[in-house]
Amino acid sequence: MNIKRNLDRELKLDLYQRLRLIEMIALWEGRLTSKSMMQAFGIKRQQASKDITYYRNLCPENLEYDTKLKGYKTTKYFKAKYTDGSLDEYLKFLSFNKDASSHVSSITQVNTPIELIMPPNRVVEPKIIRALIKACRNKERIDVKYASVKNPLGEERNIIPHTLVTSGYRWHVRAYCEKDKKYKDFVLGRFLGDIETIYEKLNHKVPEDKLWHTFIDLVIVPNPSYTADQQKLFARERGMDGMKQVINIRAPLAQYYLQLMHIPFRDYSADMPHSVILENLDEVKKYLF
Repeated sequence: MNIKRNLDRELKLDLYQRLRLIEMIALWEGRLTSKSMMQAFGIKRQQASKDITYYRNLCPENLEYDTKLKGYKTTKYFKAKYTDGSLDEYLKFLSFNKDASSHVSSITQVNTPIELIMPPNRVVEPKIIRALIKACRNKERIDVKYASVKNPLGEERNIIPHTLVTSGYRWHVRAYCEKDKKYKDFVLGRFLGDIETIYEKLNHKVPEDKLWHTFIDLVIVPNPSYTADQQKLFARERGMDGMKQVINIRAPLAQYYLQLMHIPFRDYSADMPHSVILENLDEVKKYLF
């Protein structure tokens, strides 16, 4: 066991990526061969075989050779080690590999037809992102010009950012705002001009972002206005455990998740045509904005 842990710590990025692919292909395609690895990474057969052997030494109960398939398949004891075992992860890899194949000559284009609908790219200047990343890493206080619906031309603010956040549609930065004296989310595309670091000392102590460190449960269930069979369909489609799905999430991110998953949280009534609802809406309301 100690040997395996040591091996894991010594993995190089390219090997780690190949081990991830081994799991994804075996799990989602049902047949893993050296050729699969050769096509995806443009490596030679000897290297591909070596990678599969290496993986099997690390995870001896995950794969078995099937003579009929002439390749490896997952066993009933399979447990993902280098992936999260989700379909989304596999499909995103195929999409990435498909794009890469037109630029990297050693990669064979993926044969699986796949198209992903992605949110539009937001226009954000690299210098803005560089400054925000630096401030987050170094816990710096910065001077920014930020536009909002109320002030579309922008206004000066001093903020102390700590985390970049994606809502699924656009990126924000979580930061303490000295003007409003609270932690807020600032949309990256609304920063204007240059960002400057403020080196003079604060005359007050920045409070802890307690809400950020507060985790809540979102209890999602099929809409009871549908029939029992329809509710079972929605539960299966969402991968619910039984007839319920509990999402543990940071409180400030709850609304973003509900919006992304099209789960109603305002003006809700039982006869609305949503497939799932938030069962504990009354408990969660205080964390929504």
